[in-house]
Amino acid sequence: MSDFRSTVASLWFRLTSLGIVGLVFAEGLVLAQGKVQYWSYYLTAWEVVFEVAVRLIFAALVGIALGTISTAVLVPFLWHFDASRQRLLEWATRIAVVLVVIPDSRFALIALIKWSNRGVRFTSALLVAHLLAFAIALCIPRTRKEVVTSLDGFLGEKITRRMAMAAVGGAAALAATEFAFGKTTRTAALVSPRPKSNFLLVTFDALTADDMSLYGYKLPTTPNLDAFASKSTVFTNFYSASTFTTPCVATMLTGAYPSESHVYQLKGHVRAANANSTLPHVMRVAGYTTAAFFSNPYAYYLAKRPESEFDFLPEPTFQQGGMQHAWDATAPLHQNSGFGNRIDEYTDLLSLWNLVGRLPDNLHERFRAVASFEQARELLAKLPDGFFLWVHVMTPHGPYLPDQAERGRFLPVGIQQIFEGKSQPNWKPHYEPSQQSQLNQYRLRYDEFVLTADRAFGAFISELEKRAKLQNTTVVVSADHGESFEGGIYQHGNPEQTRPVIHIPLIIRTPGQQDGRRVAYTADQTALAPTILELAGQKKPDRMLGQSLAGWLSRDGQGEGEGLAFCQYLERNSIFRPLRHGTVGVIDGRSKYQYVLDLDTQKGSLRPLEEAHIWNLDRSAENPELAETLRSAIYSRFPEIPPKS
Repeated sequence: MSDFRSTVASLWFRLTSLGIVGLVFAEGLVLAQGKVQYWSYYLTAWEVVFEVAVRLIFAALVGIALGTISTAVLVPFLWHFDASRQRLLEWATRIAVVLVVIPDSRFALIALIKWSNRGVRFTSALLVAHLLAFAIALCIPRTRKEVVTSLDGFLGEKITRRMAMAAVGGAAALAATEFAFGKTTRTAALVSPRPKSNFLLVTFDALTADDMSLYGYKLPTTPNLDAFASKSTVFTNFYSASTFTTPCVATMLTGAYPSESHVYQLKGHVRAANANSTLPHVMRVAGYTTAAFFSNPYAYYLAKRPESEFDFLPEPTFQQGGMQHAWDATAPLHQNSGFGNRIDEYTDLLSLWNLVGRLPDNLHERFRAVASFEQARELLAKLPDGFFLWVHVMTPHGPYLPDQAERGRFLPVGIQQIFEGKSQPNWKPHYEPSQQSQLNQYRLRYDEFVLTADRAFGAFISELEKRAKLQNTTVVVSADHGESFEGGIYQHGNPEQTRPVIHIPLIIRTPGQQDGRRVAYTADQTALAPTILELAGQKKPDRMLGQSLAGWLSRDGQGEGEGLAFCQYLERNSIFRPLRHGTVGVIDGRSKYQYVLDLDTQKGSLRPLEEAHIWNLDRSAENPELAETLRSAIYSRFPEIPPKS
């Protein structure tokens, strides 16, 4: 019996060691392929080290799990063939070595090919040659022995035990470190009695004003928002501060541009130094109960930091089933510590899970609008009067999957079927004019998805009105950024800053408002937080540099020819170094022109606003004085931008 136990223990230590070596090596290759460098753009050096440790420790734990499962499978054979246990042990070890060496060497080969920028044909031929070489090597006794003994240095009794203990000890140390960093004390609400007013902020992901019937679009995409706006103030020239979610949501939180909040990347976060200058912080200190539901994981993890000033911030289930169970089970390795980057950890696990399960890698993007508003209803049931609630709705972000009620409204049913089960086309960074007819079809599909978002919003607002929840509530409706299907730009997240990508809605209804107003003043997202704070009777923090629009709410039909709006795309910059890459743009309400400055080339593009959907348009030669004026406006507003050499 003791011989059996020692053989099982030896097998377990060997297989877990091989699992650790194989997976840690593979993860190291992944990290070396630019991931560590990308982290250095928005994480400190110690945070980079921490994230590397998280990946390697997780890989080691998975190796232990695989080794344990494999041992459990082989235990009955060891028990049954008691006379051949040592032989089975050696055979199992050799087979495991081969199963580690072949994929790891293949993975290393793929990494080398990527670094060398070789073509697809060269890659395919080399990978086929790799498999053939291994097949031949395993058929020749001498080379086979070299393969199966290549990892003997990791299979000694002492080294296998130390590796397993190091993996478990490292995981425990990591969990303890995360817990220690996560210990934080939030500022308590100081105002008594509680405020009597409420604020509801609803933002839609990738909702362009250009495709809303409220803003003059040819199709009836927003009937419920149209009805809501009939008793609200609509800002017709409102623009996002960037072209993708994270910096835009950060701007709404801080009232500052990306260059000021230092949120440039998709996985960036608001630094602790700015935590006391955010919209929810000021509202909470003023006595408001603060709550939010973000159905976009990038928005959620941006807001979910130890310094978060949301009293209620439930974590959405972005992907049902096994992935969510795996995320919950590994919670000690990704606590809300504020150190490192949880969204990066989540997306890495998501990619791994979907790769193994062969699932679409965008399941987390399919959070339905009705589900977002259902979560908002549940939060409202918990909130006393005097609340600030922010609901960020994933719809109509791609993939465009309108509910059944909207399918076929704009795009014929026969063409609809083409989209079912089809992945998003790769039309980035720019598509060819010959593809415009296909883009038009995707735009109609998007418009149906806008209609889905609109219907869910209408039902939500109607229910709140019936329950008299909006009697003393200011409702603000906007978006993080827009979406494009024209002018050579598809979707969003690009440096060109074309109008459909940055033109977003802003609708504000104050308590008791009965008449609709339209204001043409040109403004951007930095105005949103200051506007809410002024309406709440609160002073904005010094770090919040945006200007309030509260004074414009009663000025129906005014604002034409006034105001400036700025936008920045800075993703390729490090937040720790001076700005050198990306684009900074300005929209001038007086001239109705847009000017976009490319920081890499120091060249600018001047576009009439009505033609600003065309990414490569430049009218600077026709109006050089205006181009220089708007260029100067950018340098004046952002002195951190390096001047033209």
